[in-house]
Amino acid sequence: MQKMISKIAPTFPYVIWMGFIIVILSVIIGFVNSQTAAAYFTESKAIRETTLLAERAAIESTILWLPYFKFLGLGMVLGGIVMALKVILDNLMQAGMKVIANLPEDKRPAMPKAPWYGRLMPIVMMLGMLIFIVALIVSLQLSGTARAVYANPIPVIDAAGTGTVLLAQLQSIQATSAWLVPFKFLGIATEFLAIVMGLGTIVYVLNNQTAMLKKGVQVARSGKQQAAQPAEEADQVPATESIPT
Repeated sequence: MQKMISKIAPTFPYVIWMGFIIVILSVIIGFVNSQTAAAYFTESKAIRETTLLAERAAIESTILWLPYFKFLGLGMVLGGIVMALKVILDNLMQAGMKVIANLPEDKRPAMPKAPWYGRLMPIVMMLGMLIFIVALIVSLQLSGTARAVYANPIPVIDAAGTGTVLLAQLQSIQATSAWLVPFKFLGIATEFLAIVMGLGTIVYVLNNQTAMLKKGVQVARSGKQQAAQPAEEADQVPATESIPT
């Protein structure tokens, strides 16, 4: 799984751009919805509750699903940052392996492994993305219910009695919205947790590779000293004995 993630991670610029485009689309849709709301509330109450029911339904349904669409884009931007951190980690590990490859195989220091939270970082990132996707799907279903509810005049909605379909739909909207709002913030927290895990892994790998490089330098110096000793002995000329007269 780690190998598959390492192959996907270099595509992080595309993921970030897609997330940014989704956020821009959310702003545009929100602006259009605000203009619809402005036109809706310029009319009198009698007209709003008779001929503008479709506009009211569209406004209410868009308010329900649009924030979760925007958070999906924001989650993709944060997920792209996590993927970029994964690329940095892979490059650090490869650079360390290239350095120690120049040392004799029997004297190479052990390559430090990523900590457990570094291996979990991509999984946590994908969990956050899953939360955003689930929240968007639920919000789309909820917006469909809201469109059906607010297609009725407000007096009809207020007069809905116990056990009616209309009251059950209204109850579903309120109850689902109550847990769906903190659920999307759980996704944000999960993505930030993945980023912190990635940064912590980078610090861990850098510290360990610094210690590994120090050992490698010591091994290289000792090897040079050992190689220099035979050369010095060969350069020495033995002293000639004097011949007695």
